[in-house]
Amino acid sequence: YRPVTPGVAGSSPVHSAIRFYKKASLIDAFFFDWTYNVDCIVRLNQEATMLQIIREKFTGPIAFAVIAAIGITLVISFGNMDTGGATGNFAAEVNGEEIPILNYQRLVQNELGRQQETFQGEFPEALQEQLQRNVLENMIRNKVLAQYVRNSGYRVDAERVKAFIRSQPVFQVGEEYSYESYMAVLSSQGLSPEVFERDQQVALEVGQLDNGIVASAFYTPTEYRQYISLLAEQRDVLYASIDPADLIGEIQVSDESLRSYYDSNSEEFKTEESVSLEFVEIRLDGISEAVVVDEPAIRQYYEENADRYRTREQRLPRHILIAVDVDTDEAAAEQTIAELSERLATGAAFEELAGEFSDDSASAEQGGMLDWSGRGDFVSAFEEALFALKKGETSGPVRTEFGYHLIQLDDIKAGTQRSYDEVHDELLVELQLQEAADLFYALAEQVDDLALENPDSLVEVAAASGLDLQRIESFTRAGGAPFGYNQNLVDTVFSIEVLEDGENSAVIEIGDDRAVVVRVDEYRPSVLVEFDQVKAVVSDTLGLQQAAVEAGKRGEAMLKRMQSGEAFDAIAAEYGLEVITAEDLSRSSAEVEAELLAAIYRTPKPVADRPIFRGQSLANGTYAVFQLNAVRAGRPDEIPQQERDQRKQLLARQLGSVATEALVTDLRADAEVFIAPDLFQQNDNF
Repeated sequence: YRPVTPGVAGSSPVHSAIRFYKKASLIDAFFFDWTYNVDCIVRLNQEATMLQIIREKFTGPIAFAVIAAIGITLVISFGNMDTGGATGNFAAEVNGEEIPILNYQRLVQNELGRQQETFQGEFPEALQEQLQRNVLENMIRNKVLAQYVRNSGYRVDAERVKAFIRSQPVFQVGEEYSYESYMAVLSSQGLSPEVFERDQQVALEVGQLDNGIVASAFYTPTEYRQYISLLAEQRDVLYASIDPADLIGEIQVSDESLRSYYDSNSEEFKTEESVSLEFVEIRLDGISEAVVVDEPAIRQYYEENADRYRTREQRLPRHILIAVDVDTDEAAAEQTIAELSERLATGAAFEELAGEFSDDSASAEQGGMLDWSGRGDFVSAFEEALFALKKGETSGPVRTEFGYHLIQLDDIKAGTQRSYDEVHDELLVELQLQEAADLFYALAEQVDDLALENPDSLVEVAAASGLDLQRIESFTRAGGAPFGYNQNLVDTVFSIEVLEDGENSAVIEIGDDRAVVVRVDEYRPSVLVEFDQVKAVVSDTLGLQQAAVEAGKRGEAMLKRMQSGEAFDAIAAEYGLEVITAEDLSRSSAEVEAELLAAIYRTPKPVADRPIFRGQSLANGTYAVFQLNAVRAGRPDEIPQQERDQRKQLLARQLGSVATEALVTDLRADAEVFIAPDLFQQNDNF
């Protein structure tokens, strides 16, 4: 018995055991004792129940993408922060706190999977140790930053964490938070609410630090003008390009050179290892088209889920915050907020006082304005005061953990209820998909059983399931139509069971709505193509390389002549090149290739109106020669005010990011870090 290929449907320990049991039962050999089989059945039922919940709400890749979309990068990058149970083992110890080995291995596996997708399964083993080191280093840096945030007194209470989670669309149904959806998404990712909420608390606390650094980023008006001057700088150039393709006809390559290149680069001239595949495919869309849902079922479903289509009341508040912190004690803050309340009572404008006094710098710039919000979006004291106000009213002082607030209610949006007729078509599609999903998984299980019962052929599988038996003539380790590249599918096709033993595969999920069983019909190993068959290809390859060398030589010769005073146009005409004029170039101009544009902006500006000549070899072998005639600094007064404000925010964010990175670097340098012995040699775990 060989384990089912990792990543294939049914490859969990439970499913592996069940599949083994099925195989064994086919030859009347019962290898499991009774207690183990009972345990497998219980665990399988538990797993099936969880999968049922998940597929009713979210599926694996979708749930993962949606979680990522809500900006919770710390689910990944801060996943090392003691979010697992005690493992009795650790990858590293940072200032006395352990990074569990299981969390480290999970992140390495995730990153390795991403790299294999990028390299289409050809991620070099020699780079895997470096990948492991990079993952651990990121975990260590995240750990020291979290420790610094905690030790510096940054705190986010549980109510704010819950309010943040409730506000995320991924956990909402009909614009309302759904606990069932929340649990389904977490279950699909193998996370508990306690772990997830702790991660979000750390993320929000780190966000407080980051926002504080950005808000305190300092630059002088002179520095800002210099920044705009460089960012909006414009340049005028003349350039000409020598394309190797235009020179290849002049290149003569000897047979000896061709043969030598062929011998030295034989890997380039090998055929790709490939197979011919038979397969049976299960598609959700084909199933859903045949599903019929009657009107009573739709009506009942609407009544059971009416809350999904009810929007909650929303309010648009402003506030003034006087923070209680190291700079302002309780008594001083209370006195200040009382004085501001009195000024409002005597007719002072709320917006003006917020802009002048509020310690919430983000809203102060908008006259204290916050976003449209519903219940659960604010801490309890703030929420109670806000929802006690009528439109246009202003509260008295409100104490929260952040300090003292004055709250003004600008507007109210009443909650709404979408009618049955309005959502009828949505409900119909949803019910069709739910029923189709059940049929999809049932059919996948049937096909999986049939493939095991008939391990040497898919003919019986197709006939018994009513699905078509299809064929792919060429499938490689880089994938192939109609599936594209799928790591699980590639691993399965080229596994020992399927490739060498000729067995049918297990059911392989290749998307949220597609699954296949495959069988290798013919295997074609990689072989070296004879020299005579690829001689023309070798000639083109070597000729283009030599033409690129010749293009560089001609470009350098042109540069010398231009620098000696000869006219660009005359020299270019001699070489049969077109001189292109590019004026008012900016750093984002698309009319010039990126490599050439970067070289133009690396060139120092002309002195005393004397042009500067440079050459640049491009990635495709082209050699470009250019003449830089003028450089004009950007002018802040020529940039619209809105764009200038955006540039200021961008500059502050850049300066803040640099400061944050410097802080983390210092913390990492000062940290006491112990890395588990032989950690990076444990490649078998991945």
